[in-house]
Amino acid sequence: MNNTVEIKLKGQKYNGRLDMRCLANVQLELKKQGIEMNMQDIFNSIGKQDLNIVLEIAIQSILRCHKQVKRASIEDKMDFSEMENVFSFITKLAETSMPKNEGKQVEE
Repeated sequence: MNNTVEIKLKGQKYNGRLDMRCLANVQLELKKQGIEMNMQDIFNSIGKQDLNIVLEIAIQSILRCHKQVKRASIEDKMDFSEMENVFSFITKLAETSMPKNEGKQVEE
């Protein structure tokens, strides 16, 4: 199963992967910034369109597929004109990476 999503930033194509390692890297980077978040907090922040969290997830997901690319190179391409593209990328990552409810109903 290929769970990567493509994004084009300033004409440069990247792939991204949203997995547990990506989320752990997001937590680590946020911790360096003095922000403690658990996984639920991260997902809630995505829903609230918290730009800091959304951008960090985008960066970390790209770094998961492109270890040779420098973080600063990605950040330089994520300016205001790319924000709609970045949010679309995050949505596609979530759709591709998260488990799907195969139409099965949970009995209560």
